[in-house]
Amino acid sequence: MSEDINRMSPDSTNELLKKMRAITNDLWRESPDVAAETKEKTKKPEKVVVKSPEIGIDNLWMTADETIDWTDALAHEYPTDGLTNMRLWSFYHKEAEEVLSGNVKAYAEVLRKSNPLGELMAFSKGITMRAPSADRLEAQFNCKPEYLESDGKKYLCAMGVRIARDLLACLPVSEVGVKAVADEETVMEVTYTREQMMHRNFSFLDPVALTEECGATFREA
Repeated sequence: MSEDINRMSPDSTNELLKKMRAITNDLWRESPDVAAETKEKTKKPEKVVVKSPEIGIDNLWMTADETIDWTDALAHEYPTDGLTNMRLWSFYHKEAEEVLSGNVKAYAEVLRKSNPLGELMAFSKGITMRAPSADRLEAQFNCKPEYLESDGKKYLCAMGVRIARDLLACLPVSEVGVKAVADEETVMEVTYTREQMMHRNFSFLDPVALTEECGATFREA
């Protein structure tokens, strides 16, 4: 090859060298498809944000407040659950002895301070809570007509189960009574016991079936 180049004119030699360089460059240069694939592989993965489903009548009973461990609150001055803020924990620590002794005045103060049913206000026209005894809490909610009219029984039972779960998580009682009122008339009354609520998979639970199992009475249509 070198002999052939030597016999060529300078112009021909330069032209041949340019062609050889072009061929070499083509061999080393990535094709557009390969370059795109390489770029795609090196691109940083996009962050996927998983959002909790919006709370509504179709899943209201599936979630509930975290259970307050009153024995733990009595024994520790600082939060041990990683969830409760210091101000609220200090209140729990202060009230724990009276709560564990079944003092209904302490129960009432805990209900007032922690407001365990606050999230449910969006689904009712008002909720009241009371502690008639050391073993029982009671709640009454005024129904929102739009929910009662669209799917009344499911709405009543969804509210009932969620109220019972939140109150059982809040205080160490054995049962929760729930009354639903519409136009000053009782439309549902039921008592949920802690025993009946234990070991339930609420993600797959029918709130109507559970509420009926707990002996609910409903206003006749």
